[in-house]
Amino acid sequence: MPNLSPEQLFRQAAEDEGAISISAGARVAHMRLALESGRAVNVDLSPVPEGKRSALVNLIREMVRLAAAEAFPPSAAPSANPAEAIR
Repeated sequence: MPNLSPEQLFRQAAEDEGAISISAGARVAHMRLALESGRAVNVDLSPVPEGKRSALVNLIREMVRLAAAEAFPPSAAPSANPAEAIR
């Protein structure tokens, strides 16, 4: 097997998945930019029990929605401990 560059390996993996390699590369670039600009976050949910991850993601989405709508004043916080919402 010839030595392949990281770009060639990435392109080959994308093609093996049936994706267009340019599109896959663009997705990676857009995600990197979103992370760098603060428009996205990467959170390791592995410590959260699998059965509670979906509820936690939904809670995070709701918090973002409320913050975006500027409807999240400190006095209207749903709970002092957000973890209680997924119990």
